Amino acid sequence: MNRESLDVVIVGAGAAGLAAGRLLAESGKRVGIIEARGRIGGRIHTRHAEPIAGADSVAIELGAEFIHGLPPASWSIVLEAELATSELQGNFFCFDGRHLESCGDRERDSFGVLQRMAAWLERRAPASDLTFESYLRSARVESDAADRAAAYVEGFNAADRNVISATALVRQQRAEDRVQGERIFHIRSGYQALPSYLADCFSRAGGSLFLDHPVRKITWTRRSVSVQGSTMKGQEFCVQAPQAIITLPLGVLQANCVTFDPMPADAARQWQTLAMGQANRMVLLFDRCFWSERAERLSFLLAPGELIPTWWTARPEGTPLITGWCAGAENLSRLRQALERVPGGLERAALQCLANIFAIPVQNLLKWLISAHHHDWQLDEYSRGAYSYVPAGALEAADIISSPLENTLYFAGEHCDVEDQWGTVHAALASGLRAARQVLERAASPPVAGGEAEKR
Repeated sequence: MNRESLDVVIVGAGAAGLAAGRLLAESGKRVGIIEARGRIGGRIHTRHAEPIAGADSVAIELGAEFIHGLPPASWSIVLEAELATSELQGNFFCFDGRHLESCGDRERDSFGVLQRMAAWLERRAPASDLTFESYLRSARVESDAADRAAAYVEGFNAADRNVISATALVRQQRAEDRVQGERIFHIRSGYQALPSYLADCFSRAGGSLFLDHPVRKITWTRRSVSVQGSTMKGQEFCVQAPQAIITLPLGVLQANCVTFDPMPADAARQWQTLAMGQANRMVLLFDRCFWSERAERLSFLLAPGELIPTWWTARPEGTPLITGWCAGAENLSRLRQALERVPGGLERAALQCLANIFAIPVQNLLKWLISAHHHDWQLDEYSRGAYSYVPAGALEAADIISSPLENTLYFAGEHCDVEDQWGTVHAALASGLRAARQVLERAASPPVAGGEAEKR
């Protein structure tokens, strides 16, 4: 395959690549999207499972699951595509190893720590930054509240409390507040419906999508890019265009799975300062909502002492589906050690956690279990992690990475979002739109003299 007539080549058919590709194709550009996987969506990955006989299939989210709040980048597509959504409703429960009860003030304590951190940081020197763990010690946060807040930060951000930036957390919280991030929504047919709609729009506008095309090398000079690799069938390909948008996940960039010639040195230095969050999730489909007997209207469940410390259900949908989530360095280390000792793998560990929390024999859970689903994004060679976060000292990385290089290379993806919403689908969508607009703006502008790298 060789498409020298392309105006723009996009590497990656995740949310960022599809959003950029659609805008460019609908603007009259000849665009090709090169994707390593045999599917679109990237870290949005929906499967459908059959529940009890006669019922409709159930969407199983193995990657991104929620729309957090009302971000325009996501909702403009949801509304345009007329995708049915439901807002999560229900109660938060906590399990302390013995008692399962409503979280009450404990949930609010975590947010209180984050809110007080914002005021505390404002009293410091503007240029200073520190890790979240350093903040907890410096501000002398009471130990129980500190532990709950750290557990929330590690779970929500898939981050290490000893690494993640306190200032980035404050900026992220403010960005969430602007879009009512406390509200959480599902796409009823599955999150995959969103990238599928973008791909359909892209194709109707004349865009070309190439699946099963892992990229291995990107060679570029000013206004000339060559994207090279081999298909899953072993056929070599080379796609050429004057400009390229690179939407590779942060973990892939950091592992140098795709080589650049020459290496964009400034951008590479910055993406090495960011961090790729690690997380494990297990989605379990049962033939009944057994948790309802002990946790009425259960939405989220926090069980910090368990191997899988966070759980959520599909409420308000009545689907007997429950998802387990383990993130953060300490939690994942403990889980990995346990899995080495205990036979049965992650599925058995998840069932044992539920048995402990709800005081139900594992044998009963096995009898009620219809199917179990898991995808390890750390072991996925085209992802190498769940989603990104900002370590202390790396606050400017996204801005630098997102600056166009020689009107030729543009970067997009949730890790280089410039609106403080790292790690979300709407950050990926917004970054793709930003990169596409940069391409269009420079196409309408006179060339820059001297061949210097252009700034945003």
